[in-house]
Amino acid sequence: MSERILILGNSAAAIAAVREIRACGGKQAITMVSNEPCTAYSPVLTTYYLRGQIPESALYFCDLGYYRERDISCHFGTAAVDLDAAAQRVTLDDGSRLDYDKLLIATGASARRVAGLDPEIASEVCYLRTIADARRIREAALGAKHIVIMGAGLVSLQVAGAVARPDLRVTCVVASRQILSQNIDATCAELLRGHVERSANIEFLFGAGVTEITRTNGGYLVRLDSGAELQADLLVAGKGVTPNVEFVDRTQINVDEGILVDDHLRTSFENVWAAGDLAQGRNRISGEVELVANWIDACEQGAVAGANMAGETQGFPGSVTENITTLFGVQVASIGITRNHRGDGLREVTYLDEPRGVYRRLLLRGEVMVGATLLRDVADVGVLRGAIVAGREPWPSAKAAAKGHVRYAGLLKAGLTGR
Repeated sequence: MSERILILGNSAAAIAAVREIRACGGKQAITMVSNEPCTAYSPVLTTYYLRGQIPESALYFCDLGYYRERDISCHFGTAAVDLDAAAQRVTLDDGSRLDYDKLLIATGASARRVAGLDPEIASEVCYLRTIADARRIREAALGAKHIVIMGAGLVSLQVAGAVARPDLRVTCVVASRQILSQNIDATCAELLRGHVERSANIEFLFGAGVTEITRTNGGYLVRLDSGAELQADLLVAGKGVTPNVEFVDRTQINVDEGILVDDHLRTSFENVWAAGDLAQGRNRISGEVELVANWIDACEQGAVAGANMAGETQGFPGSVTENITTLFGVQVASIGITRNHRGDGLREVTYLDEPRGVYRRLLLRGEVMVGATLLRDVADVGVLRGAIVAGREPWPSAKAAAKGHVRYAGLLKAGLTGR
């Protein structure tokens, strides 16, 4: 009987795993389960769809032929509700059961819901994580006059930028004191905030929280803990993500925030692997065990897990926290460690060209670069990432690297590429 591989998920990590299993010559029977009723697509492109820059069809990077060519049995539009790792069996929401010899959990993460709201109102808050979410926001935004967005992280700002138009007012209610608090430092955030407010009809209310939302005049009345009230006809939230691990029996598989994995992406069960936004493993730069949710890591983790499921022995060097995006026409990048605290032994080297709105900040541990934050001037982000991952010193110096582009040729000459 052919070895049975079961893959839960159908996005970056799952597709990378399938590709690697077959590339390694694996002839195992592969079954894939996904709660979404469609082929694999790229969530990072949903904001382009929201803006109307691409059609929905451009979001998909696999068609049905992809799965047929790799002899994959697909269960789309159904979700895992129970995992019995000891019995090597997964139960789906339609009542069916699937047995396996090897399992990859790559179910990703879902948008974190806003707590404390009336259930009916809560069901009407929009999030952006899936194609269905993008469709919902796109349709609702067409007739909206005032949108209240809870949060000012990457997703919140991307949604604000995607739906922005002159006659639309957007208010972001932000619990922290800056935008992108998980990605960039206060100086970078202030520069970017100023640009955003000049570019669009967007207002930020910092240090504020939503205490209640009620219906009024065909829309919503949003009450804040400051006592202020906002009228809105569309509610959006971007409050981070929650790993999709609710079906995992925590008495069998070790789970913290996400599913704990070793350097081979294996869980506490030898024949169960995890990859993608729910895999909690070693951060390559900080050394901490944590969740790092980004597309690049998901692809790399899926490939390593797939190779190991096919019988190879491959290690995953660790996750790298990184975000490179364009917000309101401005590029911003954060790589590695971007937030330093007193006593952590890190030092920063910064460069600011205020007239051009250029800001560059490097974080170093001793002489080794461990993080970079770049605003507008990001052409050398790939080179800086390479130096951070390789654990190298900035070339020719931290001050010079902060001030201007680090060219690959210079790094190569200095032997600092990690190759």
